[in-house]
Amino acid sequence: MHRIRLSAALLSLLVTATAVAQANTTAMRRFTLPDHGQFVIPVPPDWKGQVSQPPNRLAPTITFTPGSGKPFQILMTMIWAATKDRAPQSRDQIRATVERGAEGAKVQAVEKELRILEFQGRTGPGFYFSATDRAPKADEYKFLTQGVVRVGELSVTFTILTNDGQEAVVKQALDALKGATQEPVA
Repeated sequence: MHRIRLSAALLSLLVTATAVAQANTTAMRRFTLPDHGQFVIPVPPDWKGQVSQPPNRLAPTITFTPGSGKPFQILMTMIWAATKDRAPQSRDQIRATVERGAEGAKVQAVEKELRILEFQGRTGPGFYFSATDRAPKADEYKFLTQGVVRVGELSVTFTILTNDGQEAVVKQALDALKGATQEPVA
């Protein structure tokens, strides 16, 4: 009887460890940017990525959605300086941009104050805030996490839209943004 319990406990541990390992795996995804190399980001392999490229070589937006399961949406827009001689946004400029976004989100948010949080990406600083929609419609998302991170010469604006029980998606998206890089034009 003791061996059966031990075997069942080991099997349960193995199944849990395998699920955790699969949840923590990522695949490097590459997106070509007009005249700005490639944006490279490690995301879960089952996330679907789609690029919306506006005309005139303007900044593209990448949208990630789940391969299956509960819906979520992650939007990332790559913004670069208008001319090569301009420096990327500074830490203070990025923070100010995110603060303006938080002020705008307060109108719809449950929270009275939206804290601005800082994180360090591989090649630059990032800031974000999170908010809960006071009255989401049936086809809308309840939670918003929004910010900007510098990746190489890019300022990557991001919006993470989720519903109840999807805290892991927010963490995965922020981890992916922390690990994002820009590869130069070949």
